[in-house]
Amino acid sequence: MGQMIANLGVTGIIAVIVMGCSLVGMIICAKKQDVIAIAKPAAVGLMILVMVCAVVILMRTGVLGDQGTQQIIQNEFTYTKASYYMLGNHIANKLPGTKILLIVDRPRTNDTRTPLLLEAFKQGLAGKATITVTETPEIQWPADRPQPKPEEMDMIPLQEMMTAASFNTLMTKYADCNLVVSFIGLPNDIAEMTIWSIWQDGVVPEDKRPKMALINGAYHNLKDAIKSGIVSVVVAVNPTAKFTDEKAPADIKAAFDKRYILITPENVDQIAEQYQNMFEAAK
Repeated sequence: MGQMIANLGVTGIIAVIVMGCSLVGMIICAKKQDVIAIAKPAAVGLMILVMVCAVVILMRTGVLGDQGTQQIIQNEFTYTKASYYMLGNHIANKLPGTKILLIVDRPRTNDTRTPLLLEAFKQGLAGKATITVTETPEIQWPADRPQPKPEEMDMIPLQEMMTAASFNTLMTKYADCNLVVSFIGLPNDIAEMTIWSIWQDGVVPEDKRPKMALINGAYHNLKDAIKSGIVSVVVAVNPTAKFTDEKAPADIKAAFDKRYILITPENVDQIAEQYQNMFEAAK
């Protein structure tokens, strides 16, 4: 009951009061319509007002889905923005002065959320690292598979189509960027990425070798890459996180800590020991 009243808010409570008064007025007008000319149209008007108030109440309490759903979505988005901010904040503190190649999903019409996440990331950077370029991996559909229609292509997640070759192309094109930040994880054929050979062959000086930072991607096979420093940081869901409808903390770090963890070269062994299912077993 208390939660329902809380969901109603001031608007919902006013709607309840107006609805009650309108209902009483409608009944009175219905009884007087034979003796008072204006009573009948007044009753109809009050009935419409009752219906409007009923819709408002249902929306406020979440019965129609809109109000309750929007509250949940907004609450979750608060946590998500915190994860992007803290990724930027970590880079600012641990890798200041880096030039970032930012890899993002393809733009979508009416997408209002992605720009807000990018803004949160920039706020975390606080000007201590520079986003040199923002790119989306180019997709080439395999020649041996039927080409989907354009509208079907739009429905296929980019993560399922992007390849190591598309990442390699971007990293070669922007070789002056020493940090690759991917908002969309890494391709499935991750072993084909040239970044591993850049680090292994020793030709490129260590201070010139690109590093990576990841959010929204699989990391279970990246323990060694994280430990070696090739992957500087991964934003991961906290295994102990509890997903409830409790309001997200206003403090960014507090919101982050309730849902996420940062996996870094410094703590990857500790995390792997504490949460033994987070990484693939060593082969």
